[in-house]
Amino acid sequence: MNKPTIIQYRIEKARLRLNKMEKRYSLTDSKVIKLSMYLDELINEYMQLSLGKCRN
Repeated sequence: MNKPTIIQYRIEKARLRLNKMEKRYSLTDSKVIKLSMYLDELINEYMQLSLGKCRN
């Protein structure tokens, strides 16, 4: 697997976990916020890799 594919897998996994957590906890719960921040980091990393490929 290449790096973008691995990151896409992690994004999807984190997104599914976040959806489950938001039903169990409030959106302001620290667990939900931490996972949301992690998901943001993954998306940013994926976008940077994608933009890098477009520029080359």
